[in-house]
Amino acid sequence: AGLASGAEKLVSPRLEASGFDGTVVLFDGETQVWHASDASWLDATAIPASTFKVFSSLVALELGLVGSLDQLMTLAEYRSSREAINRPLRFDEAFRLSALPHYQQLVRVIGEQRMQAALDATGYGNRSVGGGIDQFWITGDLRISPREQLAFLQRLTQDDLPFRSEVMRDVRFIMRREEFDGGLRAKTGWATSAEGEHTGWSVGWLEREEQAPLYFAVLLQTREPGETFLDIRLDLALQALAEYTGRQI
Repeated sequence: AGLASGAEKLVSPRLEASGFDGTVVLFDGETQVWHASDASWLDATAIPASTFKVFSSLVALELGLVGSLDQLMTLAEYRSSREAINRPLRFDEAFRLSALPHYQQLVRVIGEQRMQAALDATGYGNRSVGGGIDQFWITGDLRISPREQLAFLQRLTQDDLPFRSEVMRDVRFIMRREEFDGGLRAKTGWATSAEGEHTGWSVGWLEREEQAPLYFAVLLQTREPGETFLDIRLDLALQALAEYTGRQI
């Protein structure tokens, strides 16, 4: 039942009112049932944007390129329009701040051959590194669907990926969103194509006592993001989780 092509209907009035195309997906790890506001998007593929930092963090830790979560990541120069990341960052900070230049440098060091091997071993999305080693997950050829995102995260929570258990534990740790109560793990992403299409993601899971996690994915696409696109990616997930569990997240 968990791999059926459809999903039970998930009502998301805010998404319907937003004007954005996309879907809100929940996968209940306990019941193995999928829920989606629009099931036709379950297997629609999109560029992963910064949600790929979950994967690249696993690879960097596995290869020993990052030896600890507080390892300092420095760049030769800092030219980001985001002042908050124009400095050396600890690895866990770079993840939580979604510092693109720091991760681009990290993936360049991983290199195409080792990254391709990791993608193949894991079966992540369409496994493509086309479009440049520091661009393939932002403007290049890598694609992944909401269903694939959540299958990957489920394997991460179950120590079922081809990485050392301590590596998976560390990545689960840096995904914690401490500003929310109740064991939320999450990563957002936002990419803009050359044609002007914006793709927004939030993916993650909610840990539950004595139950398997409740996994979520929000995928949105628009040519006019406006002021709401930034926050609505995670807000839609939080709203769905709260309604599904009957408690504030």
